[in-house]
Amino acid sequence: MLETRTNLRGLAAVVRLKTDLLRQLAGSRSEEWQRHIDRFIGGVEASELEDPSALFVLLADLVEEIRVLMSQDALADCTSGERATASAPEAPSKNDVLAQFRAELGELLAGIARTREFASPLVAQMRRLVEERYTEPLTLEVIAAALGRSKGYLATLFREQTGQSVHGLVTQMRVHHAADLIRAGEKIEVVSLLVGYRSKKNFYRHFKEQYRVTPLAYRTAVAGLTPPSNEARRGQ
Repeated sequence: MLETRTNLRGLAAVVRLKTDLLRQLAGSRSEEWQRHIDRFIGGVEASELEDPSALFVLLADLVEEIRVLMSQDALADCTSGERATASAPEAPSKNDVLAQFRAELGELLAGIARTREFASPLVAQMRRLVEERYTEPLTLEVIAAALGRSKGYLATLFREQTGQSVHGLVTQMRVHHAADLIRAGEKIEVVSLLVGYRSKKNFYRHFKEQYRVTPLAYRTAVAGLTPPSNEARRGQ
């Protein structure tokens, strides 16, 4: 488990900053997000949290939540589902982790601007179908039949306007909801079934590609990033 309890006050402050940032992003237009993100990064830099491993996991989780907000705002995902997998640098410092976070968010903000230039109503329909039916064996053929269009046309249109395959979006949606369930305390084996996986191997592979850690490591890290209650601290 991550050793974050040595600086609980710093951790609690960054968790509050993260919660405030997500609330601000959800209540504003994406054009205004950079200002909120810069303020968040400044707050983290000034915080007492110095454990780079804890910060890396917290920010990786934040990036995925921001991806979902971006998708809702643009009605299409702005990044590739087959993107290169980032990982924590060797012996990272707090500044290293924040620099990686800043770069990744910069790419996302640039991507959403490009997406808004193109996204068609048909792409929005495809996305809504995925959001509603991601737990099913949802394929491009199923989506094409539901929309009355050829799968080749839909595949090309979706990739041109989002930089992502339909399969990539289904995978992203499943893994995001899986992370929500893991944070809520569900058993990992149950989670994989609830979000539509029939293969545990595929679930673990896709989760690690998106969150950079296995589901088990993610559960451990998230537990370590949750400051104990006042009652728990008094009982230690």
